[in-house]
Order: sequence, then C-alpha cells, then structure tokens
Amino acid sequence: MKIQFLINSLTSGGAERVATTIFNELSKSNKYKIYFYTLEKDKFYDLNGKIYYKALSNFTLKTNNLIKILSLPFLFLKYLRETKKNNPDLLISFLELSNFVSILVAKILKKSVIISIRTNPLIMYPNDSIYGKIHNFLIKILYPMADKVVVVSEEIKNILIENYNISKEKIKTIYNPHYISKYQELSKEPLEQKYQNIFKNSFVFINIGRLTEAKGQWFLIRSFKEVVEKYPNAKLIILGEGELKEKLQDLINKLNLQNNVHLLGMQKNPFKFLKHSNCFVFPSLWEGLPNTVIEALSLNIPIISADCKTGPREILCPELNIDNNIDYPYFGKYGILTKPFPRMFIWEDLDEKPLIEEEKILFDLMIKMIEDENLKTRYSNGLERAKDFDIEKIIKEWEKLLGGTL
Repeated sequence: MKIQFLINSLTSGGAERVATTIFNELSKSNKYKIYFYTLEKDKFYDLNGKIYYKALSNFTLKTNNLIKILSLPFLFLKYLRETKKNNPDLLISFLELSNFVSILVAKILKKSVIISIRTNPLIMYPNDSIYGKIHNFLIKILYPMADKVVVVSEEIKNILIENYNISKEKIKTIYNPHYISKYQELSKEPLEQKYQNIFKNSFVFINIGRLTEAKGQWFLIRSFKEVVEKYPNAKLIILGEGELKEKLQDLINKLNLQNNVHLLGMQKNPFKFLKHSNCFVFPSLWEGLPNTVIEALSLNIPIISADCKTGPREILCPELNIDNNIDYPYFGKYGILTKPFPRMFIWEDLDEKPLIEEEKILFDLMIKMIEDENLKTRYSNGLERAKDFDIEKIIKEWEKLLGGTL
C-alpha cells in the first residue's frame, strides 16, 4: 500500500512527534511505501531512511502568518501535483491546514483520505475571531468529506459529533503511541553539569510544553511564587520554546523568581529531567491528548493537572465519566485534577493582581505535594496506566484502520 502523509511541519510538538513515530513504525513493514510531506521546512524530528520526505515550501516558524495564509493556494497546487505523480492508495494528514489541503486533493483525485484532529477545535478556534470563524466553517464543510476521522480522545469524538455534524461511524479514537520502555532507558542518561545544581537540595516541579497560550504556564509561575514564599529552595523547570518565552521570563523577573524558575528550552531528552523531578505540573487551557502527561506517568512521577478539555481527565482518571461534574481538587486514580484555568493572560505580579481561585487551588496542591510524603507515594504508580498507550498496541490499531479504509 502506498500512503502519502501531510502535516504542517516537523517542528517540536506533540502532533509532529506522534506522526514521525507512527510512520517510522509503519515503514518497518514491507506492506507500506510512505511519502511524507510538510507545508513548512522546519524539521526537529527524524524520519526513517525508508520514508520519502519533502517540504513543500521554505517557510519556517518565523515566517509571517499572513504570508503563509496567502501562499496556501500555491501549496495546495504543489501538493496536488505531488499526489498525481506518486499516485498513492491513501492520503493521511494531521492538523487543520494540512487536513483542509489533503481533503481537497483527495476529492479532486478521487482518493481515500484519513484526517486526524489532535486538539479541541471549539477552544482552539473560538468564533469571536475571524481566524476562528474561518477554521470552524472549513471544518464543518470539509471534515464530513473524509473517509475516516481519527481523534486522540473520546471527548474530542463527542465534540465533533455534537458540534460539527460528523457521523460517529466515521470517527475513530486512537490514542497517541509511546515508547514506554525507551522512555525509561532515556531517563537513565546523566544530567549535564550545568543542570545538576538545579536539583540539589530542592523539591523540583517540572512542566513540559510549548510556550504558547494553550499551555498556560503564566498561571503556574504565579502560583509557584506562593510556593517559594513558604519553601525558598523549591524549583520549577519548564522545557519548551515558543512565542511567549520573553513574556514568561519577564514575569519570572517581576516575581523575583530568577533563582527558582528555569526556562530550559527544548531538550532532545526530556526524560532525564523528568526522572530527577519530584512532581509534574500541567496547567494547560486546552489539549488533545497531552503526550507529556503520559511521559510523566511512564516514570512514575506524581502529576497535578488542570482538568482542561480534553485529555488529562481521560488519562489520569479513567474511573470518571468524561461529563461528570466534580469538586476540585479531585484526587483521581493516577493523578490529581485541579480546577481548569480561564482563557486569559495575567502578566501582573501578585501585588498588582492577587491570585485567582484556580491559582490558589494549584499552589495549595503543590504545597501538599512537598509536605505529604504519603500523597507523593500514592501518585508514584503511573507506569501501570502508561502501558495502555504503548507503541505496539497503538500501531496495531493504526494498521487495522489502514486495512479497513480502502
């Protein structure tokens, strides 16, 4: 079977890493010949040498968004030509722009197409902006044309059925794949000397994610200020890059947390940082199925997560129904859910703007995690749950889907 795949880029990110993982695994089988395309040329993740790879433009993360949007017709025509040349049996795509292009090309050339939605479109594309309205319009028009729609959580499946008129028969939930045993091996790699001092005589909280609005790290930093007031040796490390890096660093400076909060950028091996940390904290405003939560589980690190839509509840508290109303904090089977944060920026220090309720709940949980050894022990059991997302299990689900699509 010849499969042709399209994604926006291969920059650091959950969808990008999942894509390379899936297709690197599929390429090991002689059943599949894989063509892999990106709309932009940025490339952080590596592909197996058996996979044909090509970027459709020279655009990068730094390219102006207006230029990217105006160039979409050009990229569409280029991808159409590539598809005619390759004559694949099946088109697959991840992320909205790539999904739009892939569906249109598939319909023109009468090809089967699978698209994948990696996050909650209702929050990602609010209707109070032109950008959001256009995306929601295109999702409602184009996504029902796909042969199959893969989502990463049951909650996203329900959102698509209820809000975007996509038939439930077309939607398949397949969780993100993870190399659980590999994560454990990578965690044994020693930390570089320049990072070791961060962990000496300190209780270390860790967050991993792009420095973007969706990840909500400013709430975490503001909450952590109160933790430091009580425990001056406590540390917070954040791994990731993004457009909010300068603002987050300014907030750290404003709160006088330069010695306690460390923005360490993108790390090829985040697992050695997770291994040495005491608690993973996840303040995201919205998600699909957060990979970093599963990574933390695989190393048995206690987790405090915002109960955002979608993903954390489904991963950490499988005993809960997706729609259950709960009181916060909720002490679940594999992690603690804290009250979800509002979609708003707060860059003021605590004198200018005191902590909001959601921040107070979070800092109180962080204090409890430092003080209560039994709580820490209770939530050091994540590997049991992480195995449900192991690569072998997930790849079998993808192969079953591919076999039934044509």
